[in-house]
Amino acid sequence: MSEKKDNPWEDLVLSILSVNSYPLERTYLAVDTLRREGLFCPQNLARWTPSEIGTRLRHGGYDRGGMTWLFADRLESLGRFAVSKGAEECERILGTAATNEVEHFLLPVKGIGPRVLANFFLLRNTPYKPDRNGV
Repeated sequence: MSEKKDNPWEDLVLSILSVNSYPLERTYLAVDTLRREGLFCPQNLARWTPSEIGTRLRHGGYDRGGMTWLFADRLESLGRFAVSKGAEECERILGTAATNEVEHFLLPVKGIGPRVLANFFLLRNTPYKPDRNGV
């Protein structure tokens, strides 16, 4: 397994890719190649089309057939969200905010729901109880 860096984007992308019966452990096996493909940089995700993201996911060792394109679309949505909010502000919230603040901040992003949030907080080593009002 690769050396873990404190990168909330990496944790969030891995969390988005680890749903629909696809465990975090399996996604994490591709972390080094996904990193080399630039898939943990929100500016890249905002700039690339879903087709480009899908191709990079496959090159990075994440190939779930037709579902790869669904996740590429979700990652592009995350990139656009991050750029619209400002990467520094997003990193501040993702890295230091209370779980309920992170939860409410991320829920508007396409593809982020309870499972993604649970994965994200697990990777961040942060205890998590879903907000009964929001999730």
